[in-house]
Amino acid sequence: MKKQILIGTDCFDELIENNFFYVDKTLFIKELLEKRGKATLITRPRRFGKTMNMWMLDTFFDIRRDTKHLFEGLKIMEHEDIINKYLNKFPTIFLSLKGVEEPTYNEVIGNVKSMISEIFQNNMYLLESDKLNDIQKQKFLKFCEEKENVSELKKSLKFLTECLYIYHQKRTIVLFDEYDVPLDNANNEGFYPKMIKFMRGFMGQLFKSNKYLEFGVLTGCIRISKEGLFSSFNNPVIRGLMDKDFSTCFGFTEEEVKESCKLYDLENKYDEVKKWYNGYRFGGIEMYNPWSIANYLQTKEFDIYWVNTGSTNTLQEMFYKGDENLRNDLAGLLTDIPIQMSLEDTFTYPIDNVSSNKFWSLFLYAGYIKPCNGAKKGKFYAELVNYEIKHVFSNYAEQWLSKIKPNISKIVVDFVSNLLKGDVEKVSEILNKNLLKTPSYHDFKVENSYHMFIFGILIAVAEEYSVVSNQESGEGRSDCMIKPYDKNKYAAVIEFKHETKASMSLKQIAIEGLNQIENKSYIRTLKNEGYDKIYKYSIAFYKKKCEVVMCTNGVSFVGN
Repeated sequence: MKKQILIGTDCFDELIENNFFYVDKTLFIKELLEKRGKATLITRPRRFGKTMNMWMLDTFFDIRRDTKHLFEGLKIMEHEDIINKYLNKFPTIFLSLKGVEEPTYNEVIGNVKSMISEIFQNNMYLLESDKLNDIQKQKFLKFCEEKENVSELKKSLKFLTECLYIYHQKRTIVLFDEYDVPLDNANNEGFYPKMIKFMRGFMGQLFKSNKYLEFGVLTGCIRISKEGLFSSFNNPVIRGLMDKDFSTCFGFTEEEVKESCKLYDLENKYDEVKKWYNGYRFGGIEMYNPWSIANYLQTKEFDIYWVNTGSTNTLQEMFYKGDENLRNDLAGLLTDIPIQMSLEDTFTYPIDNVSSNKFWSLFLYAGYIKPCNGAKKGKFYAELVNYEIKHVFSNYAEQWLSKIKPNISKIVVDFVSNLLKGDVEKVSEILNKNLLKTPSYHDFKVENSYHMFIFGILIAVAEEYSVVSNQESGEGRSDCMIKPYDKNKYAAVIEFKHETKASMSLKQIAIEGLNQIENKSYIRTLKNEGYDKIYKYSIAFYKKKCEVVMCTNGVSFVGN
């Protein structure tokens, strides 16, 4: 009998106790114990099982519980030395900040107080002993009742580690999940200075020179700079997307996905699964998004399941502050042109000085792009992760580029308008006399350069249609499709050709592109989606010149 797939829980215990689908990640425990520091920060995109793994650690280490039965049959049980020394042997504090996204500072503090109160109440057994004195017990109850002020709140968890040590005579393991969510939220809502001050004290009290701390594990999407936050720590171990440590602990490996597909009788769909959901790369190892895979296994439908739960406001504001090169690179990604970047592994809010490296580094941490195969630290190329992400990213790109439309020249608007009216002569005229004169022809080195240039123009003024690049259709991939939201209007498929020799006939090359559209049935997808009126364009380029041909209803037209 196949195991039921439970979507929407981060609770390790719930999955194991009810025999739900679970991919065994318990060797994370072993690797953590071998490679940890006093405090260890691991960064991964959202929806990659960070909270699930932290819950697993809590279940494994927590001295208050007997959880050996939950780990029976899992890989960690093969390591008897670890079981004997660590299983249910340490006081543990687990705090997840993933839901701390209130619109005001006071509301955030109120939420944190409630979570701290719950943690204290879960340790009320400490008050039943005379190991704590009366003053300590009164202070303990104050946190339970949420009567502490902000200064006292900052010291709350350090005080709890002291109480746990007094009772158990053992130092505490602290698990601090999604530490950066309140900071990103505060930046978006406008109270970042107050929030960073609180978090610096809250985390610093807990992790710096705390003699009651065994070790701490933190997770998040990005690393806030040492000056912004980690100056309050004693040299934490930082392990990010490019590091080999813990590379297979978050997300599913290729072998794990193959086994999962086989378990649910979907092994014949694996190649399609790989196209849609593979492509994340941690420490050079290909990984799959577990959220998307679990949803696919349950529904057996290829769809867009991954939605970044974090706000995109920071990325959006950075994009608006960026220059034309950033916008061109964004459009280029959608035409499968990798961007070149250097990874910036620390950030300080607010991000006022927008460099392309900062922008693309945040994109990498958010899970939209990945280092190209063979990339190493330093300068490297990055590309969109997979088919699913390309769809998500296309939506963001259209929204962001549409908001800068007031800055777009009338000639660009006229070009798109005539393209969608089928006026081949006007399209050819605007390209040859205006648009191709703007960039240096040295920027047009390969076919993809022209593709990116036109694609960026189309996205920039898209309001009543969507633009799709390199979509599988018929017997291949069309360069570009324009899909009006009103299916009574004309759709378009465009093929781009690039010639490097002046002696060749651009018109003939453009006609060959038109034949390619026909022979490979590029319009099949549009027909299947309900479009009856379709323009088939082929544009052949040589430096700053082009030839445009178009066919509709079996009739061909050639530009001047």
